[in-house]
Amino acid sequence: MRVLVVGSGGREHALVWKLLKSPTLTKLFVWPGNDATWRLAEKLELPKDSSYENLAAKCLDLAVDLVVVGPEEPLSKGIADALTKSGVKVFGPLQSASQLESSKSFAKCMMEEAGIPTAKFTVCHSETETLQTAQKILERDGGVVLKASGLAAGKGVFVCTQASEVSEGIRRLYSKEMMFASKEVVVEEMLFGRECSYFCFLGKSGIQRIGFAVDHKRLLAGDKGPNTGGMGCYSPVPWLPIDAAEQIETKVVEPLLQTLARHKIEYTGVLYVGVMWSDRGPSVVEFNVRFGDPEVQVLALSDSSDWLTSMALQSGVTSSDLKASKMENSVSLKNNKIKDVVGFVLASSGYPFGEKPDIDAVIPQDLLLEDVGKSMVFQASVKPSEKGVMTGAGRVFLVAGSGDTFSEARDLALSRIREIQKVWPESQWRADIGQSAVNFELTSGLKKDSLLTAKLILGSSSPRRRELLGHLGLQFEVIKPETDEIPKLGEAPRDYVSRNAKEKCQWICENLDSDNRVPSIVVCADTIVVIDGMILEKPSSDEDALRMLRALSGQYHEVLTAVEIAKIEDKSGIIKRKSLLVSTRVKIRSLSRDEMLGYISTKEPFDKAGGYAAQGLGSFMVERIEGSFSNVVGLPLAEVSSVLSEEFGIQLWRDLKTKGL
Repeated sequence: MRVLVVGSGGREHALVWKLLKSPTLTKLFVWPGNDATWRLAEKLELPKDSSYENLAAKCLDLAVDLVVVGPEEPLSKGIADALTKSGVKVFGPLQSASQLESSKSFAKCMMEEAGIPTAKFTVCHSETETLQTAQKILERDGGVVLKASGLAAGKGVFVCTQASEVSEGIRRLYSKEMMFASKEVVVEEMLFGRECSYFCFLGKSGIQRIGFAVDHKRLLAGDKGPNTGGMGCYSPVPWLPIDAAEQIETKVVEPLLQTLARHKIEYTGVLYVGVMWSDRGPSVVEFNVRFGDPEVQVLALSDSSDWLTSMALQSGVTSSDLKASKMENSVSLKNNKIKDVVGFVLASSGYPFGEKPDIDAVIPQDLLLEDVGKSMVFQASVKPSEKGVMTGAGRVFLVAGSGDTFSEARDLALSRIREIQKVWPESQWRADIGQSAVNFELTSGLKKDSLLTAKLILGSSSPRRRELLGHLGLQFEVIKPETDEIPKLGEAPRDYVSRNAKEKCQWICENLDSDNRVPSIVVCADTIVVIDGMILEKPSSDEDALRMLRALSGQYHEVLTAVEIAKIEDKSGIIKRKSLLVSTRVKIRSLSRDEMLGYISTKEPFDKAGGYAAQGLGSFMVERIEGSFSNVVGLPLAEVSSVLSEEFGIQLWRDLKTKGL
């Protein structure tokens, strides 16, 4: 089979590398390609700005049997339409179907029509409308997501838990560079759970599973910093339920295809489903109409099946019956063909917004060669050099390791990164990629009474509690309890906060879906600020926030957090529970009226008990803390981690190291 791969990045390097392993391949072309793919396949002699009609003519001249399109942009501009019209087979959707990625508003409308679980949303058409809608959701829920509806190279999504983050996201969205993509902006409620991506091939042979992966979008370790196109990835996903693929196909893919068919839209190519997984199952974050980058690099290493044969069948190049590859990701799959793969992105110093100068380096070719069966360096933004490869701007390499365990895979990749770092120390990369998979791998094998058999649930929608619990290296699901938080007449602050935590926990335990009511450990908390016996809730207005700050100025106050932890079994209900009440004294320095008003103008006080955030912009006013800092933020980690480990049998990642594991 004679095949052309369209594209010039790390994704296309992975596709070329993967297709070359197919016994059905006789000739491989690339257009426009990069230095890495030119070394593996024949460069199509056609200017990169040529029309798709000229590309089709070239394919016919060269008797190309199949064109595999890598990037989303040419798909959104109709490359598959032009090639198909000329009689060239294409693995990639037509322009009408490509709207699932090129228009997030279109995708959300399709999801809504199909009944696919996803976040509630509003499509905004101006900067003012976007700001007002986002502020309303942020003040109500403590978090909001802003998305450019159009293509933005992975940089058009902003997850905001602070008013300042909303302002920065809107500034980016309506900047000159992103204005076209932001003609429409989708403002969404936040989804809670664990994020991953599902991939399948679609076309004439139905749904063929490829696999799951987890991409780390934030620039910095610990999921800090701006969103990027992806800073690293791992596959498979060990914490998913064993029927995860069936759930995605039943609840998402099949309803989507039926809805597209009603609109007379056919789909051939890769479907990427970005998913947030919670106790209620999958909710769709987004659709992409091509392989993800860096997901494809790790999937290409993890899955040993013949992608080219499958692509040809889906595209109608061949007509043999396709036997779908069943790649169900679970802890039990250690002995099959799926390898554990971890990939780290090495990006230029100016990535992602070009606010720092890029410092190029020349990487010798011997540092980039494949170590068969162990590791691979996929190349994206590179330029030819006599002494090796010159690094470019943006994401430059994906360094992937493959092994029988995630720990082995990480070590193989990191050893290669250390060698590259010697000649390119300015590169940006995240050292924590795949660490959560390693933690799960270690934890799941230690105790019978562990996360392998007891699911951990955080009963809170607070982004701050979610982040704090994540610091323990644990995997957990998030469910928002639907309880009232209203003090009773004459109720003491300590009784009030303890009652809130208990009621939240009871609600979670009573309202778990019956299908998912497996042994679970539920953690719920409530935090209040108390001064002179008076409870300071979240401020309701500028005047209310000013009143609170005046009361706190120059004084000590008490932060109380009540935590309720319960273990439930399917038939027995709650079989064990533990209550905690932790107090921290905080001294606020004397504040001027201008300082108070300036802080209120940032909007940070409005989703914070007491009207300030010690971990945020409000840190400037905190003079002294006596006790747990994490308690002030919303969850006393020392106390919670001790109880989870010693009384509920959940091993923390930091405990594992002391056991020599």
